[in-house]
Amino acid sequence: MNFRTEIVKTGKIALEHFSPIGEINKKRLLFIHSSSHGSWMWKHFLSYFAQRHYDSWAINLRGHYLSEPVEDWSEVGAQDYLEDIDLAVKKISDNIVLIGHSMSGLLILKYAETHALSGLIVSQSGPPVSILQKRGIESKKIMSKRVQRLVTDKAILPLQDKEMIKTILFDKNNVDDDTVLFVQKNMGEESLRAGQEIMRLTIDPLKISAPLYILGFDASKLGMQLPIDVSKVLAEEFNARSYIVIEPGGHDYMLEKNWEDFARQFEAWINF
Repeated sequence: MNFRTEIVKTGKIALEHFSPIGEINKKRLLFIHSSSHGSWMWKHFLSYFAQRHYDSWAINLRGHYLSEPVEDWSEVGAQDYLEDIDLAVKKISDNIVLIGHSMSGLLILKYAETHALSGLIVSQSGPPVSILQKRGIESKKIMSKRVQRLVTDKAILPLQDKEMIKTILFDKNNVDDDTVLFVQKNMGEESLRAGQEIMRLTIDPLKISAPLYILGFDASKLGMQLPIDVSKVLAEEFNARSYIVIEPGGHDYMLEKNWEDFARQFEAWINF
């Protein structure tokens, strides 16, 4: 192993840091997790990129995984997560490529409005509601009664049913049982308020100067019935340099059997 690992705590958050031994690429990577997840979801990618001489970091937003617990999720909104990202960026220094997955894809776009970055990779995120409305698109999420029971007035509770995890987060034939158990063990609560605010963010594409790359996704895998490809809409609205979809791949593709296909694509974008 040609890298070191450590947990770095700053403010209310914790970062996993994979530091290469020897030569270090000038670009630094910061991975941001999706709803109810944590830095653990990027474990393969952190190792992959550290072995290729990238200083690699993964944040745990407040209340998630290794970070300090949150007592009241109603007090946590999108701005709090943006402050967490800013704290991490300042800790890491400059020449940073931000990689955001699902809900954090919109967070890094918002952050990039006012901060200079070396690149943005937005993974499996749809556009904010304002862009959908601009295009006259209505989204209708089909949520089973079992999933509805996981939403309280303050928080989204973690998935605990193994079959639900396998169905919602993965391509069923592309993941092993140990990985499903790993996700079941590590998922945590999520702020309902933050999730709602993130979708309502207003983001100006003209204010974003960093090169943008978008990894798309078949939204029907998450129970979304939409008339168009929302990831492609995001790519068009924000003038992404590249937009692709890799198959097979579920929402937590970074933990699936072919995770390295995605890592190699990220590496190509980072070196573009």
